[in-house]
Amino acid sequence: MRNSNKDFNNLGIASKEEKEIENKINSGAAFESIESDINENERLTEDEKKILVSNIKERYKHPGFERKFKQYLWITIGVIIMDLGFFFFLDPAGLVVGGMNGLAIILYPLYSKLGSFFTPSIFLFIVDAIALIIGGIFLGKDFFLKTLYGSLLVPGVLFILEKLPLDSYYFINSIDKNANGEITFAVKIISLLFGVVLQAIGVGVALKNNGSTGGMDVYQKILSKYLNIPLSKTMYFTDMVIVLIAGFVDLDSSNRVFETQYHIANVAYGIIGVYAIGFIVDMICLSLMGKRILYIITDKPDVIKEIIYKDLDRGVTISKVYGGYSNKERNMLICVMNKSECYRIMDLIKSADPRVFTFVAPCQEVRGEYAQRRLF
Repeated sequence: MRNSNKDFNNLGIASKEEKEIENKINSGAAFESIESDINENERLTEDEKKILVSNIKERYKHPGFERKFKQYLWITIGVIIMDLGFFFFLDPAGLVVGGMNGLAIILYPLYSKLGSFFTPSIFLFIVDAIALIIGGIFLGKDFFLKTLYGSLLVPGVLFILEKLPLDSYYFINSIDKNANGEITFAVKIISLLFGVVLQAIGVGVALKNNGSTGGMDVYQKILSKYLNIPLSKTMYFTDMVIVLIAGFVDLDSSNRVFETQYHIANVAYGIIGVYAIGFIVDMICLSLMGKRILYIITDKPDVIKEIIYKDLDRGVTISKVYGGYSNKERNMLICVMNKSECYRIMDLIKSADPRVFTFVAPCQEVRGEYAQRRLF
């Protein structure tokens, strides 16, 4: 701690307590939580508590900076992985698996006529910017700010990849050297495998760190909010619509033209890709499908209850419980929420009470006063 050794030594505080406070700060504990612990410490006088609180407050002039930096770093890594999957596999092989990236492949015959400068990254910049503005109008300022980074990063990384001296067809050309530049079945399957895995890992890493890749996410959340439809269903709905549209484009030709003939193979590859991405993302982090019951055993029920109210707008049930070994009375909070909400709230709860005990159980069915809202 900055000047902490001097302050602690002057107070005569045991090194053990000093270490405990330092560990709490390093673990990302909220300032209010540490302040509460100090004020409840009966070994300290009121003057000692004031000095300690003042000293620790200096450490929180930029609250959560390190934690936020790590979050954005992982979101950036996730987006890079996702764009690599699109640049080297999905786009060259003509595989549409939903999202704005899928639209970039489908609409290539149209916007490519505007000039060679109009690449998929430029298309994504434009459609993501439009989606961002619409999201700000319908979902609010907070959503706009949270989504801004991902909306700019996805096309930004892709733009850099396009400008680097990289051959986007390098990997698919090495898959089947006898294909003579044609997109064969082997090329399609292996490209689908690698492209889907990279896309899913990228999306999963971003979601796990409370990030958003923007684009189609905006429209999915608008549908979820205003039509009261679970976000998982709006995600599959929008992706499936895009995959079905892909059937009208000859994605195997170099020019990729719209045709009256329907290419069912494009749809088959897309459906496999959409469900595979959903499955892999679900394995990487607590996904957006289904519900979870979060049980929280804590000595600070009011603090954690307010966190759930403020960040999730969910109801909470509080029950008195007793430790079987310690026979100590504690409070248990019970809350039903979406999987993504469950993961997002865990860090906040841990920050508020480092000694909290939580466990999560799957929930198969919810009836009554449970609203599908506040999913972002």
